[in-house]
Amino acid sequence: MKNKMSIYYKIKIYISYLIVGLFIQSNCILFANYIASGSFGAATIDGKIYNQISFRPEITYKKLGLGLDVNIYIDANGEIYSKNWMFKDFDSSLETIMDKIYYLRWANRNDNFYFRVGSLPSITLGYGALVERYSNSLEYPQVKKLGLNLIAGNDKVKFEYIHSDFKSTSGLIALETKFNLSSRSNVFITLAHDINQLSRLDEIPSNRSESDWMDWCQELTSFLDQALDCSSIYNQIENESSYKGKDPISGISISADYVFSDKISVYSEWAQLVGKTSNNQNLGSGIIFPGLSYRFKNGKFTLEGRHILSNNFMFNYWDRSYDIQRAIDSSNDLNNGSYYTKESTLHEYKIMNGIYSYFSYDILRIMNFLVGYQHLIKDDNTYKSFTSSINVNPNLIPKVKKIEFFYQNNNVSNPFKLSTSSIHGYDIGVEASDRMTITYQSRTTYRLDDNGELEPIRIMQLDTQFDF
Repeated sequence: MKNKMSIYYKIKIYISYLIVGLFIQSNCILFANYIASGSFGAATIDGKIYNQISFRPEITYKKLGLGLDVNIYIDANGEIYSKNWMFKDFDSSLETIMDKIYYLRWANRNDNFYFRVGSLPSITLGYGALVERYSNSLEYPQVKKLGLNLIAGNDKVKFEYIHSDFKSTSGLIALETKFNLSSRSNVFITLAHDINQLSRLDEIPSNRSESDWMDWCQELTSFLDQALDCSSIYNQIENESSYKGKDPISGISISADYVFSDKISVYSEWAQLVGKTSNNQNLGSGIIFPGLSYRFKNGKFTLEGRHILSNNFMFNYWDRSYDIQRAIDSSNDLNNGSYYTKESTLHEYKIMNGIYSYFSYDILRIMNFLVGYQHLIKDDNTYKSFTSSINVNPNLIPKVKKIEFFYQNNNVSNPFKLSTSSIHGYDIGVEASDRMTITYQSRTTYRLDDNGELEPIRIMQLDTQFDF
């Protein structure tokens, strides 16, 4: 009976999946630009390997854009992973629906009204003293976040709001107000906040899978000769937070610019972090002064003077890797409570002065690369940062659909030596046949193990994508 119900459930899901796809394709394509893709591959959930089937339609109509990401996971026994298809109550139904939205967009960032719900691409507020190239999708598709980027206003005053995730405790909530003083001058006021950095620890999967736990618990039941509700115990452990209390952090910045021409502008930005270090010290402030931006035909060059005005401050606190590094599990077992936050490490940063430079260039449509470098120094203390990315035009190489590499290492003595601040990865897509692309995605960060040694944390995804 159970097998019949399981088969019936799978058939129902497949039929629903097909009907939705055909409905969208047959109706929306008549009125909008329509792109549909799908994929099959492997994914690891709770320590168990599943076959993954996905359907990804993208629809644009005038200013409206919608991207969906619908996944079905099937194990080696043909059983469907049901936790992402829960409709038992309102909360589970809402979470299931939200999980299927990759993005919903209206207009673009240059318009007076714009929003994007779902995955958020690279976002910078002001001139990046607090928030620089932040994204909530670094761990996608393993972790799907439902964020919001909203812009509203007019030519004189414009507001921008960021909420990194509505499905769990948000890593970034930010509000920027832009005042246009004249045709050549603007003022920006930015507020940024993380309600609880420690909530990151709940997003990290436990080292013991559900199947391993059930096997161990059943062995324990036999040994003790005592009935144990293994499933309930496991759910209780999984739902229990690995931390107690809250650890928030906030920031405020004020920036201004003056535009000399469509090529040259100057700017400045002051920023203050609000919170406590691990030794209970107040966080500090910093300023960008002066800042120079020069745009040319195929690229952009930026040069800044950077000054940490008081101890315990870091530029670009909310950066590309923030969601991963806001709280770090420093042990091999989450239950022992061994962790630290990005905020707690700020006691290492002292009053310093230095420069930051940024250069991006498009080389004859062959590739686009960007390089950012920061050098802060005082006495014998130095902190350096290095950011780089390379995007190769795939049209130049037969059968290649995507080539992207990136590397980031911030506020260390040697940015070219791996550390807990390092993150690097790549995306490579190769055409396997007509309308089919195999994409390999890799992300690597680092943490200190129990022996103080650097331990890599790898996120890898192999995806076979097909276009309709």
